[in-house]
This record gives sequence, C-alpha cells and structure tokens, in this order.
Amino acid sequence: MRITIKCPICASRSVARSSQELSVTLREITYRCENDECGHIYIAQLEVVRTLVRSAIHNPAVSIPLSKHVSRRQAAELVQTA
Repeated sequence: MRITIKCPICASRSVARSSQELSVTLREITYRCENDECGHIYIAQLEVVRTLVRSAIHNPAVSIPLSKHVSRRQAAELVQTA
C-alpha cells in the first residue's frame, strides 16, 4: 500500500519516492507529482499525534498523548465499574 496525496501546486496525484525516520513517531517523506507538466518534488511529514487505543506493550521511551475522546470514555468506564 502506498500513501498518496495531492500535489499542493496542481492537485494531481503525488507518490512517495522515499522516506526517512526522524524519530519513532515522525517520518519525512519525499513526494513527486505525477503530472509531468508540474513535476513538483517536495517533502511531507507523517507523525503519530495521539493514541486511540493503548498498546498492550509498555515502552517507556515513547510518549504519545491520549486522545481527549479516549480520556473521557475511559473516565466514564471507571465511574461505571466503581
């Protein structure tokens, strides 16, 4: 599976050509526009920004904030089980 996005210049399909891990939660991706008349090559970033379901594995080196929706749902579940 390839993640594609629209070119910010001409709105044509752009394809990822390479990527580089900057951290465990951040990648830098080089995209190329498939419109030969445009030919735009640019960098985008893909970042893990929040957790919806906590992992069953604990990794103290990684800190990903919980979504506010998850926090509210978990608080409600705690109240119901008490």
